[in-house]
Amino acid sequence: MEHQLKLENKTYNLQRYPKTDDNSLKAWSNAELLAFNYIEEKNTDNIHLFNDRFGVWNCLLSNKNTTTIWTYASQQKAIEQNLLLNNIINNTNFKTPLNNLNIVDLALIKIPKSLELFELFLQQIHKASNNKTEVVCCFMTKYFSESYLKIAQKYFNNLTQTKAWKKARLLILNEPKNNIESNKLINKIDWKNSYLQQYYGVFSSKKIDIGTQFLLENLKIKENEVNILDVASGNGIIAFDIVKQNPNIKLTLVDDFNLAIESSKINLKGFDANFICSENLKNLIKNSFDLIVSNPPFHFEYENNIEIALSLFKEVKDCLKENGRFVLVYNKHLNYKTHLNIIFSKTKEIAVNKKFVVCECYK
Repeated sequence: MEHQLKLENKTYNLQRYPKTDDNSLKAWSNAELLAFNYIEEKNTDNIHLFNDRFGVWNCLLSNKNTTTIWTYASQQKAIEQNLLLNNIINNTNFKTPLNNLNIVDLALIKIPKSLELFELFLQQIHKASNNKTEVVCCFMTKYFSESYLKIAQKYFNNLTQTKAWKKARLLILNEPKNNIESNKLINKIDWKNSYLQQYYGVFSSKKIDIGTQFLLENLKIKENEVNILDVASGNGIIAFDIVKQNPNIKLTLVDDFNLAIESSKINLKGFDANFICSENLKNLIKNSFDLIVSNPPFHFEYENNIEIALSLFKEVKDCLKENGRFVLVYNKHLNYKTHLNIIFSKTKEIAVNKKFVVCECYK
């Protein structure tokens, strides 16, 4: 795996977090380097950074006054790790996509896979823009979508695309539009004579994911399962359904994505629930949960990666009580059962269809 980035007679050591054994993956992309090259000669010191997933911009622009809009707890840790690796003082100003920004003179966006999240970013920038605001959006050409332009045209009058460089390109936005109403970018999803709400960018924005639905169809809470953990909780749908079975349970929801956690706070308002934005379970009390449930992720932007899920499974075992139960759903092609059999003393497939497996594991 390539860790060293050489740029302008400087060498940066940049590593991915969470770590990966996939040697083809780097902690930066040519799109991010192209955006950096474009703004390098600009006099602007006030720069807002969006989707700087592993901190390459934070390192390269450490001499500037930067604000990083973070979306993942693991992103914050990756940025802090790489600043430390390069002996750069950590003066990072972190904000979320829901925070109000001060005046945005210049913004860098690595366009995320979620077009909704891209729009949330642009609306946040637009609210803090002036007539000189410039937004530099970068992407790898193979991921380009006409939807990028349609979304950007809602907020900016002037859109310019650069030529491709090493299979990367920029979309430059200028001249923010006037008199645009800022709406809460929240989706409503119908579910069992009720509805859930979630911010733009949270997984499965139009309906409840079919894997999650299959899990809920086959999940029955036992009377003694009172302390329950939902891992990779998303908008909180699994916890929302569980609490309907027993309103007296105590819930803990963990997700790496801050907008997922904020969405679940809306959906579980009034219930006994603890919300944690984290990529792991290391800070939870060991041997404390009667039941842990999950629809673990394996899509990360454009990458498919089961390493994070496998790491979570080991942490799940540590968090379970001695006779505790872990129930999860997963795509059949992922072959999680092989790994679960190694980690847990007993595993059982309790429901299977053409695409998904619901598996029950005991410590």
